[in-house]
Amino acid sequence: MSKQLVLHLAANPNPISLKVKAEVAADLGERLTQIVRNGHTQVIEGADGQQFVVNFSHVVIAYFG
Repeated sequence: MSKQLVLHLAANPNPISLKVKAEVAADLGERLTQIVRNGHTQVIEGADGQQFVVNFSHVVIAYFG
């Protein structure tokens, strides 16, 4: 089963949604607040195996929907 990681960027009014595996959401979910707070750059694996690099220093809000 997959989940959606929803990212709201500072310079973009439209949210970006990334479909990720439940395991990725569980792992990332525990650290998401800290990653956004510290502005880390993180590689995130999508549900189809594709990798995304997210610079969380540009993310205002991030959550799983």
